[in-house]
Amino acid sequence: MKKIYFTLLSLTFCTLIFGQNEAAYWYFGQNAGLRFDAESGTVTGITSGQLSTLEGCTSISDTDGNLLFYSDGSTVWNRNHQIMLNGTELKGDDSSTSSGLIVPKPQDPDFYYIFTVDEPHHNNSSNFPDDTWNDGVNDGLMYSKVNILDDGGLGAIDPVEKNIPLITYDTTIPLHVDFKCSEKITAVKADDCTSFWIITHFTDTFYAFKIDENGVSETPVTSSVGPNIPIEGYRRNALGYLKASPDGQKLISANFGESNIPAGDAGGGIYLFDFDNNTGIVSNAIELYSAQNNNSPYGVEFSAENRKAYATIGIGPSGNGSSQVLQWNLESADIPNSVQVIHSSITLSAGALQLGIDRRIYRAQMSFSNPTTSGRYLGVINNPEADGLDTNYDEQGVLVDVNGFNQNLSRIGLPPFIQSLFNSEIDIIRNDLSTTELRLCTGDSYTLQADDIIGADYIWSFDGNLLSEDSFELFVDTPGFYEVYIEPNNGECPIEGSAVVGIYDIPVANALSDIIACDNAGNDGVYAFDFTEKNSEALLTQMPSEYTVRYFESLIEANTLENEITFPYNNISNPQTIFVRVDNIENVNCYDINSFELRVFNTPQIVQLNNIEFCDDEGDLMDGIASIDLGELLPSIIGSQIDVEVSFHGSQEDADDNVSALPLNYTNSTAFNESIFVRIENTTNTTCYSTNSFELTVNGSPIANDISILQCDEDDIPEGFTTFNILLSTDDITEGNTDVSVQLYASQSDADNQLNEILNTEAFDNYFNPQIIYTRVTNAITGCTSFSEVSLEVSTTSSNNASLQLCDTDGSEDGFMDFNLNDTNAIVLAGAPAGLDLQYYETYNDALVETNPLSSTFTNTIAYNQTIYARVENSNACYGISEIELTVFELPNIETDFETQYCLNFFPETTVLDGGIIDDVPNNYSYLWSTGEDTATIEVNTPGNYTVSVFNTNGCFKNRTIRVLPSNVATITDIEIIDASQNNSISIFVNGEGDYEYALDDSNGTYQDSNSFQDLQPGLYTIYVRDKNNCGITEELVSVIGFPKFFTPNNDSKHDYWQVKGISSQFQANTSVLIFDRYGKLLKELDPLSVGWDGTYNGERMPTSDYWFKVKLQDGRTFTSHFTLKR
Repeated sequence: MKKIYFTLLSLTFCTLIFGQNEAAYWYFGQNAGLRFDAESGTVTGITSGQLSTLEGCTSISDTDGNLLFYSDGSTVWNRNHQIMLNGTELKGDDSSTSSGLIVPKPQDPDFYYIFTVDEPHHNNSSNFPDDTWNDGVNDGLMYSKVNILDDGGLGAIDPVEKNIPLITYDTTIPLHVDFKCSEKITAVKADDCTSFWIITHFTDTFYAFKIDENGVSETPVTSSVGPNIPIEGYRRNALGYLKASPDGQKLISANFGESNIPAGDAGGGIYLFDFDNNTGIVSNAIELYSAQNNNSPYGVEFSAENRKAYATIGIGPSGNGSSQVLQWNLESADIPNSVQVIHSSITLSAGALQLGIDRRIYRAQMSFSNPTTSGRYLGVINNPEADGLDTNYDEQGVLVDVNGFNQNLSRIGLPPFIQSLFNSEIDIIRNDLSTTELRLCTGDSYTLQADDIIGADYIWSFDGNLLSEDSFELFVDTPGFYEVYIEPNNGECPIEGSAVVGIYDIPVANALSDIIACDNAGNDGVYAFDFTEKNSEALLTQMPSEYTVRYFESLIEANTLENEITFPYNNISNPQTIFVRVDNIENVNCYDINSFELRVFNTPQIVQLNNIEFCDDEGDLMDGIASIDLGELLPSIIGSQIDVEVSFHGSQEDADDNVSALPLNYTNSTAFNESIFVRIENTTNTTCYSTNSFELTVNGSPIANDISILQCDEDDIPEGFTTFNILLSTDDITEGNTDVSVQLYASQSDADNQLNEILNTEAFDNYFNPQIIYTRVTNAITGCTSFSEVSLEVSTTSSNNASLQLCDTDGSEDGFMDFNLNDTNAIVLAGAPAGLDLQYYETYNDALVETNPLSSTFTNTIAYNQTIYARVENSNACYGISEIELTVFELPNIETDFETQYCLNFFPETTVLDGGIIDDVPNNYSYLWSTGEDTATIEVNTPGNYTVSVFNTNGCFKNRTIRVLPSNVATITDIEIIDASQNNSISIFVNGEGDYEYALDDSNGTYQDSNSFQDLQPGLYTIYVRDKNNCGITEELVSVIGFPKFFTPNNDSKHDYWQVKGISSQFQANTSVLIFDRYGKLLKELDPLSVGWDGTYNGERMPTSDYWFKVKLQDGRTFTSHFTLKR
């Protein structure tokens, strides 16, 4: 094994001591970036970057941590964020997982190589011959050389050594040539300490290219090992990161998918390999995560001390939804089964993982469902060397959207670096807390310790200044940045170590007052405390933003920071000591401890407390003021409790303040209702107390007035006894109070003892005149009672009887009418003094006891004759009861509507109209006609409407209306005849005022309402038109022409002649009739008025046959047809 020995120790120190600073600047995502400051140990977001990429990116700084340049694989930007000279058209693709990686040229700090990887897209392969992507070619792995001295020190791409291809595929396989390379690339220092290996993977082969002082060796070391990732599933199978361990001994590879279908989704796996950084050989594949999980691995990384491996997993074969971060313990005997999930998200995609110079691992975070606003933070694995959840994954680890406008966002890629950068440091702190930062307290000192290597040379520096110490240890008591460079002098590579030392103030835990609490749950001595209000007491003037206050149950736990009390906290003893620790937020080892006491006192409870209510029994029984002995309540309030005291108060405030206690013999100050507040307190700690209240109600006695009732005695027996409705006077007794009941008794003793209650209060018959009745008035709500007297007396005054008569004119004539009872008021009250009240009742008993009063409009309930009663009162005392006779007279029984006709053709003859009397003689009535006549009948000869009012002897009348309608004999205006047809008909049209009917040939014959006659035989007809009102008959003769179908000239007097029917001297007399044989020979010119043709020709009888005729009627109509002669 070749080793490099350094002879110029100081030169070597200057070159290598800041080796990690080459990863000080990161540019990635959407104009996002990070700046790592090794001296201060800080990581901050920066916004100066120009690239915007979903995945691929790379950057490089010098050994002092100054930015040199960065790239997305196709464009290069210099340290001024300008496109580098000749820095475009590199063949990487910003959508490639690792589109670029920058490696310095060994032994020549002026030159760098940018290795680029194109996106091996399926559209640029024979799988899809008709499609292309980007430039149409998958360019594979290439490199370009950068001279950092060109362009005034801003650097430039060498135009000759640009986009130099490196073969990472089998050139004999066409599909290999199509895709060339996966998207995986990583770099690690070789075993000789100066050269580097660039490693990539394709199908089942790793390709390792060595870079030394002579440049890039284009002949790779190949290792066919591990699974064969199907090239048929590219491009998706090509996705996923490849990383070398910082010590160069391991590789870890994430395969996003292992599909056999072009561009198809499928689960992918994660594999761990051994790597020989001397030979470049990859071996010993171990499957950490199987493709059978059907998920999509993407990002991978090692911890700085090579003890843990990490990966991000996209859940599901598409891999763009929820995700997990997994951890494997590389020191485990069973590495695959040591897997643990340290973070899960339902929104964030898998994302890249990248080790930082602070030895934390950073994760790209983005949600594909919300790309415009997600990615504001990078996730951080704060303790990568720890196990499981102790790694302390922080989803908001570093803010990259520092301006807050979603302009600088993480996507799914992060820049890869030479992994050896993160392995060149050793832990010189060795406190099992941090490998990079030492936190001391004021007055503390510490000894930094490097590896003790025999024969090695040690160079220490403080804030960049060399120190004189040359051993493997360094005493420190001053804050700053310490570094050590070790030349082992044994053939091994130089070793570096660094530590940021901070000195932090020790706070003061100021004295705290004890906490006294009142038990609020069962008096068991346990209370739920929250001490956070004592933080300010412990800190006093110290800033809460700089110091943390914690509470513990024991001094040991306070010193060891174990079992910190959380709130609410239940004490475990009573009393109990609590220990307070105040520590520096930036260094919890800088702290002070104090203590205070907890003590819990019992809080007495009010055992029983009821509202008190009683009736006023002192002084004015209605004023609601009375006395009560509150001392009688103490036993029920206290129960079995001891060391307690009870007091009564007029308000809650007085009870809480324990002032203005009420005397035990207490007279209420607020009438009727008053709230009394009770306080029960612990006499050993009066701040522990309970309060409650009860309502003190002093109910006044109800109103019970003495009254007198004066009643009428109208039963024609003047003995002074009558019926009283005492119930009507209860409002006078109680003044209308609805919350009381009134009971009546014949004696005061009965009223006091509630014996022999009078129940018929609505109809009580007195048996003394006057008589005293005793009332017992009880409030239904409070039960309080009062008593009064009711004096019953009989009146000696009276009122007048009256009557009302009405004709039965409401239309029903049933003997019932609406009476206005007020029409009798004047008669009933005639001669009585003014100011009396009058009310009507249907029965005498109702009037007597004043029940069921009638309204002023009353419809009698007995037909035609009924007696009702009027009650007259003087100041609610009965003055008199009168009879009111109601009579309904019947109306004349007549026919109210009648209709008759008058024949206008009979004028001036008259017709007689009468009054229409039913079941009676007309002389019992009087009449008034609309003509002014007053006789029982009148005679008229003019059509029109006539009315007559018919009066009976009671003056009630009814009107009769007679409608005299005109009628007349008919005038025939037209007759329509349809003849010489299969359906001969006659239709008659008339004028006239009458209602007409029609008949043929018989003036007495059957008449019909229709004016048409159908299906008539030919011949002469007499038409009769008769007025249905007997005004006369009109007649007219008509002719219906027709032609017989046959005749039988055999002298039997039936059908012996053939002649046209319907012709007479009056109708169609000048008609021409010609008869022909079937051959058209004229046989006869027939006289239409003769009996007809006898069937002979020149005296010879014609044979049976059909014969033709031609008839020309007088009215000009012509008919031609045939008939049959039958022998």
